[in-house]
Amino acid sequence: MNPFKYGQVVSTVDFCERPVLVKQLKSFIQSGQNVLLQGERRLGKTSLIFETCRREKKKPFIYIDLLEVKSLEGICKRIAKAIACSEGKAGFMEKSLRFFSSLKPSFSLDPVSGTPLLSFDSSVKLKPESLEELLDLIAKEYTGKGLIIVFDEFQDILQVDHADEILAILRGRIQFHSGITYIFSGSVRNTMYEIFHSSDSPLFKSAALLEIGPLKRDNFTTFLRKKFAEGNCIVSAELLECVFQMVSDIPGDVQQLCSAIWDTTNSGDTIGIDIIQDALEVIHARESKSYDLILRQLTNLQTRTLSGLAKYGGEAPTSSAFLRATGIAQPSSVSRSLKKLISIRVIYHYGNEYRFVNPFLKLWLKDKDF
Repeated sequence: MNPFKYGQVVSTVDFCERPVLVKQLKSFIQSGQNVLLQGERRLGKTSLIFETCRREKKKPFIYIDLLEVKSLEGICKRIAKAIACSEGKAGFMEKSLRFFSSLKPSFSLDPVSGTPLLSFDSSVKLKPESLEELLDLIAKEYTGKGLIIVFDEFQDILQVDHADEILAILRGRIQFHSGITYIFSGSVRNTMYEIFHSSDSPLFKSAALLEIGPLKRDNFTTFLRKKFAEGNCIVSAELLECVFQMVSDIPGDVQQLCSAIWDTTNSGDTIGIDIIQDALEVIHARESKSYDLILRQLTNLQTRTLSGLAKYGGEAPTSSAFLRATGIAQPSSVSRSLKKLISIRVIYHYGNEYRFVNPFLKLWLKDKDF
């Protein structure tokens, strides 16, 4: 069985220990301090949250994913569904369903997994005050129980109409919920900074910052070697160094590449750097449709800009050298293309450079001519 997990929350033996971060997050939870967990995509933020909360066994935990949320109704519905999925809260679920009676809720169990399924009438609209009432309902139910509420991909709340009003409601309620720890996790650094560090934002300085970076290579190397050892495989230091460099140390991408390496080798192998290309071909074959879908969204100019970023780097995409290499006439054309590529989450701005959300797309584009 392939021991490498990616694209999902991991815990226990599949969680690579991050003792400093776990200790810091656990301390915040125990003291009831609200937390801003900030880091780029696929760094393991959600797994860190789940594993830390798992170790806080006596504290109830509600996880709310706001990825691509578009409306106030969407926020409230996702909160309600998160409540439905929390364990041992059948009585509270009944209260919540009564609260949402105007949305015509229906509640059932998945016949296979037993997972609670909650749906609402999509035609019914909510007001901002509904969010306020729902948060107070949760706070009342969990008084004195040390509840942890996680809002993941929190930056997407800015996509919702009247976002400032919704943020103001959140600030107005959570400041009175002294028995609840709120964790706000986000993967778009500039947007999260705007929400929590801009003096104009309702949530200005409302949470302690905990920065998440790549795993330390020593710890991660030991973890990966143990995983390969489950198949009696030995990996060279040169191979792991190459893996880390190719995907900029991003844990989720490292595990994906190691998973492909596992699938292209046999039990008992000593694995060297020569296997990398075979593993990449496996990944590209699996992801080829997603690559095509991305390229179909782009104009010729945007495609050339993206290809240029893959081949020449994202440090200076409006420089004369980049323009000559890509055959693009104007820096303004590149700037417009970059905005488009960021908006559809193909690239992101990191420090002074533009990076690919999916590094394997970057590696695939390097061999393509457009």
